[in-house]
Amino acid sequence: MKFSVIPVLIGILVSVSTIAEAQFRKGIDEPVSVYQRKNRHGTFFYSAGFGISSYFGDLKDDRKQLWAKPSTQLGLQYRVNDRLHFRTEISWYRISGADSLNDPNTGIYDRNLSFRADNFELNLVGLLHLFNKYSIAKPPVNPYLIAGVGLTTNTPKANYNGEWHKLRPLKTEGTSYSAVMPVFPVGAGIAVHLNTNWDISLELGYRFTFTDYLDDVSTTYRGVENFEDPLARALSDRRPEMGLNPLPNGNRRGNSTDFDGYLITGIKVVYTPTRIPEEVLRIQK
Repeated sequence: MKFSVIPVLIGILVSVSTIAEAQFRKGIDEPVSVYQRKNRHGTFFYSAGFGISSYFGDLKDDRKQLWAKPSTQLGLQYRVNDRLHFRTEISWYRISGADSLNDPNTGIYDRNLSFRADNFELNLVGLLHLFNKYSIAKPPVNPYLIAGVGLTTNTPKANYNGEWHKLRPLKTEGTSYSAVMPVFPVGAGIAVHLNTNWDISLELGYRFTFTDYLDDVSTTYRGVENFEDPLARALSDRRPEMGLNPLPNGNRRGNSTDFDGYLITGIKVVYTPTRIPEEVLRIQK
């Protein structure tokens, strides 16, 4: 799946990491207290985030359009070592698409299909930071990369006569697909270390999938005459709503050679509980 925002983010990361490294090196030779030499950080961190989610699939002709919708996240992070962490996160995100939002001169505008989905995602990802945030010379800004696996619900709906209808049970293309699907998050972020306990990060993560049915559009028309359910018949081919004739069985409805995907971009707040070793407590007494 082509995606044009990632090169921009890489450029930002390179610039920020260069500045951060210069400031990071300044403090290496500074005097170190006994307290600073000890590990004051816990093993587990807690995160919460909010941002936007964007869909990429058969109903979007221009991949540069975001069509941003809301998303939220809650996560638990485990520290493996000073640069590598693992995080599990549950997210709610909304995605949507519509042929009518594309250029009227494209071949998909007259198809007149649309969808919206409110999905949940559970993932497990690894985070590899450029710098060691626990060092004496704490880096103010710390770029990182993410990659992992996850599961997402898949609940596309269409608005018809003022009501939202679930599309998956209708089998609008005569094909069944699962309500839960695997996803593979990859992306990058920039963490700003505010103090010992609090970080704020900007993170961008694209989700690759092995499905073309996030939008309920993938293969060919089944033909309206082959549906007994009037709702399935109406939502399988919505060209008649534009005064056009329905297309016969076998005509192209979507592009099954290109899987759907989605992007989640947002701000995260990360809390790290302080853990003071017993040796430091004895010294402080």
